[in-house]
Amino acid sequence: MRRLYLELKNQRLYVFVPPFVLFALLPLSVLAGPQGTDPSFLLCGTLSQLFIPSFAAWWPLFILKEYHSSPARELLVVHRSSRAELFSRMMALWALYILLVAVVFVYFASLFGFVWYLFAAVAAQSMFMIALGYSLSLLLQNTFIPLIVNFAYSSIFMLAVLDSPLNIFTIGTFSDAGSLVKPATVAAVAIVLLLAGYQAERRLYRRSM
Repeated sequence: MRRLYLELKNQRLYVFVPPFVLFALLPLSVLAGPQGTDPSFLLCGTLSQLFIPSFAAWWPLFILKEYHSSPARELLVVHRSSRAELFSRMMALWALYILLVAVVFVYFASLFGFVWYLFAAVAAQSMFMIALGYSLSLLLQNTFIPLIVNFAYSSIFMLAVLDSPLNIFTIGTFSDAGSLVKPATVAAVAIVLLLAGYQAERRLYRRSM
């Protein structure tokens, strides 16, 4: 955990981008919607799916960048147990990010009541974006393309192509358990991507030995 803390600290001001999005940009955007003093839960759902998954991979990709572009990559082969070093970091960063998201949703609950179906959806979507960035980064051995793919995917499928089968986002109010069918599928695909990234990481470990 200390190494993860130092890696986040090494990102300097960039480390504050996800908290700024979660605690300032997202709530203010919801409150500034066309409803004015009566913010809409539908708008909250749309903006949450636009902002939260988009920045889920921010910390992971910046940490992966250090492994691809600096001697820190050699840390992967110092110990045998380190063959899953990056995988464990992805999981820890997802958990940390979702913890911050939960704080924001406590505030949303004060505005809209029960918001936890939407929370479950964005948690699954965030896992998908981290898994996508992780697997692409190890496959391509860089983080620039995964970062572009991350924001392009979110922008295209949230703002333009809503009815594609490749779209992980949901348009609706998340008012019942039935609204979690698609997020459950997204979570399953995210797990597959994480396992693919883990296998790529293991191959990287074996080649480096």
